[in-house]
This record gives sequence, C-alpha cells and structure tokens, in this order.
Amino acid sequence: MKLYKIPNNSKILLPIGGENRETKDEMCDFRHIDGMYSLIITPDGLAVHLNASAEVKKVSKHYELE
Repeated sequence: MKLYKIPNNSKILLPIGGENRETKDEMCDFRHIDGMYSLIITPDGLAVHLNASAEVKKVSKHYELE
C-alpha cells in the first residue's frame, strides 16, 4: 500500500536516529500528504518528510514501512 492511501492522523512506526543517537523504531504521527511528500511528526516534535509513494503496511493499529 502507498503512504498516500493511509488516513490522516494515523500512527506510523519509523526508524529514527541521528549523528549522536542510536537508530531505533519510534511511533510517530502521520499528519497528511502535501504534494509529493508527507508530514510526519516524531515524539520529539521533529518533522519527517517521506515520499508519498513510499510502501507501507498495516500492522495492528499502526503502519510500518515495507
């Protein structure tokens, strides 16, 4: 399923990390699609923009990248 097909305000599990941080899966808030990209907010309040055509799958009550 494509990311642009999931409902606004869904939960999505993403691998989040950085230079000084170990990468780990975090439950994020998928807000909406804006053109070719999405707006996803991490638990720390950071914005993540994934391509709207990214492949995702539904797992229980949230989505994950394939």
